[in-house]
Amino acid sequence: MEIAICSTRILTGNPSRPWAEALLVRDDRVVAVGSNDEIRAARSGAAQVFELPGRLVTPGLVDAHLHFVGLGLSLQRLDLRDLPSIEDCRQRVRQAVAKRTPGEWIIGRGWSEHRWREGREPAARDLDDIAPHHPVMLVRHCGHTVWVNSLALARAGITKDTGDAPGTRIERDPRTGEPTGLLREYRRILEQDIPPPSREERKRAALLAQAEALRHGVTGVHSCETLEEWEALAELEAEKKLKVRVHHLLPPEEVEAARSRGIALGQGSEHLWFGQVKFFADGSLGSGTALLHEPYTDDPSHGGIACLSPEELRERVELTYRYGGDVGVHAIGDLAVTHVLNAIAAARGRFPGPRRDRIEHVQLFHPNDLSRFRELGVVASVQPVHLLTDRPVAEKRWGLTRCRHAYAWRSLLGSGIRLQFGSDAPVESINPLLGFHAALTRQDLSGEPSEGWFPDERLGLEEIIHAFTWVPAWVSRRENDLGRLSPGRKADLVVFTEDLFRKPPNQVFSVPVEMAMVDGEVLFESRKGLCVSRD
Repeated sequence: MEIAICSTRILTGNPSRPWAEALLVRDDRVVAVGSNDEIRAARSGAAQVFELPGRLVTPGLVDAHLHFVGLGLSLQRLDLRDLPSIEDCRQRVRQAVAKRTPGEWIIGRGWSEHRWREGREPAARDLDDIAPHHPVMLVRHCGHTVWVNSLALARAGITKDTGDAPGTRIERDPRTGEPTGLLREYRRILEQDIPPPSREERKRAALLAQAEALRHGVTGVHSCETLEEWEALAELEAEKKLKVRVHHLLPPEEVEAARSRGIALGQGSEHLWFGQVKFFADGSLGSGTALLHEPYTDDPSHGGIACLSPEELRERVELTYRYGGDVGVHAIGDLAVTHVLNAIAAARGRFPGPRRDRIEHVQLFHPNDLSRFRELGVVASVQPVHLLTDRPVAEKRWGLTRCRHAYAWRSLLGSGIRLQFGSDAPVESINPLLGFHAALTRQDLSGEPSEGWFPDERLGLEEIIHAFTWVPAWVSRRENDLGRLSPGRKADLVVFTEDLFRKPPNQVFSVPVEMAMVDGEVLFESRKGLCVSRD
């Protein structure tokens, strides 16, 4: 079957022909790109024809860092994002308690004390009176701190005498030493006491996430999850229900288990493959656990938490190289970034070869590291959408002078460092246009600050689209098939209702997606009737 998209504006991503008026899809691939006349001449017979004047067509967008099944699960749990107070969070929990049987866990995500009118962090006492018979775990929007009630602390065996596990911190009352109900970098330990989702629940969650992705023009994702999520996705693929493309990153402790199940690094299918190993160098900005060269401005007593020592980082990089893969390492603070670059450089000394390594987030870097970033060819895998909410927190915790090198995408790109963009969903919305807005304007959605935050770090729209398309295709070693609209490549594309290049930068985020296609199949249409003829 052939599909012709005509009379529109197409950003192909192909340097030799960056713009076109029309394209032709045959089965699952693009077979021709050019003018309307050229596409008419290239047609071999009957085709579906879409006349799309005034729109913008781009390669399918790839969210290069999220938690795909986790996004679907979060859509079914308590949503605490944007709530203005602890009391509003309490009300959400109170509603959930009324629907659950005693003893059943209540789980939510998305709170941030920086948005609350109370002006303080939460505590177990804020939950104990409304959920005395239900263990509660509410994950901060960054994912690195959890707020729990006293029953959850008891279930996890956390008392006054419990020591901090390596790379974690239990917040304690300074007078009594009792746990307050805030646990830093403790979520995975706590989750050992929570019944995990079943395979079927994970599959349902993945389908919810897929629908959410497609309606935002996201046709591919790089998902940082576990073997449990991989196996749920593999079953969906076998059932022909997995439509988006998933480049899966696994934690290092599961590499050997994956191998024993026939899941090898660099292998998989067109819709699900395993190519990189993901682990953590530090925590997060909001939780005060991002690892810094200098102490926090608002708390000079500490400089964050190292989730792994420099030696442990190097060992994990070497493990990945030994198995023929590349690494993706979470590093938010500038010292964490330095440690990761050191580990990669040392490991490559023992295991030389072409690499496509990435550092996740890079929210703060030391300027002395830019040259090593470039020389090592490490990709900065960042999420511009974080700027919309992180700016005031960064200024408070890191100080304005240090923030000159925070979320500094133009500095990274200008230093010859590849950028790829994602959302970190469910930490933030999967909607890529929110990331477009942050990178274009350096403002939040209300237009603050009026001149943009360090406005010389803005990017252009074409650079942003490149970071959402070709770079993630290259990083996942699929650049010969994906990331550009040119003959022979997969027909993954998105149609916006308006030409983003003709919108003011602060209005780009409001333009809806009209259509999303993967493998030449239209998987999302905002309205029917786009196809004008079938001849």
